[in-house]
Amino acid sequence: MSALTKALRRTWQSLDKAVYDQLYGGRKSRMTGTGLSQAINDLPQQPTLLVVAHPDDEALGAGALLTRLANVSIVIVTDGAPADGTAARAAGFDGNTAYRQARVQETSDALALIGRGDVPVIRLGFADQQAVANIPRIVPRLMEIMRAGKFRYVVTHPYEGGHPDHDATALAVHAACFLLREEKFEAPVPVEMTSYHLNNGRMVYGGFLAAPGAGAVEVFTLNAGEQDRKQRMLQCYRTQYRTLTEFPLDAERFRIAPLYDFLEPPHPGSLAYETFMWRMDGAGWRRAAGRALNRLGLLQPS
Repeated sequence: MSALTKALRRTWQSLDKAVYDQLYGGRKSRMTGTGLSQAINDLPQQPTLLVVAHPDDEALGAGALLTRLANVSIVIVTDGAPADGTAARAAGFDGNTAYRQARVQETSDALALIGRGDVPVIRLGFADQQAVANIPRIVPRLMEIMRAGKFRYVVTHPYEGGHPDHDATALAVHAACFLLREEKFEAPVPVEMTSYHLNNGRMVYGGFLAAPGAGAVEVFTLNAGEQDRKQRMLQCYRTQYRTLTEFPLDAERFRIAPLYDFLEPPHPGSLAYETFMWRMDGAGWRRAAGRALNRLGLLQPS
C-alpha cells in the first residue's frame, strides 16, 4: 500500500468517524439482555439453519455436523468474490464471473461428497468483504427464511474479529432473531461454530474466543473416517484449499451464542482482519454496524 493510499485512507476514516460521532455517537444497541442458557446436545436431531459468510465456511465449521443433521438448510451470505477481483486473479481466473461460478460448484461438490446434495442452499449473493454494508438487506431475508423454516437452531459465526464478513453475518443473525422475538415469533436459538481469531497476536483456528455469557462448548469428536471425509470435503474447495489447511480435523465445537455488543471490539488489540491489509478496520466496521443497526431500528434513541 502506497504512502498516498495510506494518507487518503486515514483522511477518509477521520471524516467517517466525525460524521458517525455527530449522528450516532453514544447511542447503544437495543440488543441487550442475558442471552440463553441451555444444552445443545440435541442439535443433530433438531431443524437447523446454517448461516455462513462464504462458500467453504459451512465445511470448515460444520462439515461433520452436516452429515449428522436430520433437517438442515444452508444460507451463504456472500458470493466469496471480493469486488476488486484480486482473489479471482490469484486463483487463476480472468474475472469474478467465472470465480463465482467455481465457488458455487465447490460447495455443490463438497455437499455431494458427504451425501448431502439434497440440502437446500440459499445464496444471498452479496460481495465478499462487503457484508456489513448490506446488513439492512440481509436481515429481512434471514427473517423471511426463519419464518418459513421454523428452525430450532441457527448455527453461524462468532463475533471475534476474524473476518469482517463473519462478524457481519453474526450480527445479521442476532438481529434477525431479536426482531423476530419482538414480533412474538419463536426465533431459532443462535449457536456458534468455530472459525479463527487473533489471541495475543497468534492466530487461533477451530477454537472459541472467551466471551461472557456464552454457553458451554459442545464438542463433536470426529473418528478417523469422519476426519478423512472432512479432509476430502475441504479439498473440494479448490480455489481456497491452501488457506484451509490450518484448520483442525479432529473435532467440531459449538456453543450457545452470547448476546454480543457489536458496537464494541470483540477483544483488545488488533483484529485478525486488520493484519490482512484490507480496506476495513475494526473501528470502521463498528461504525458501519452502528449505521446498520440504526436502519433496522436497533439503536437506542439518543
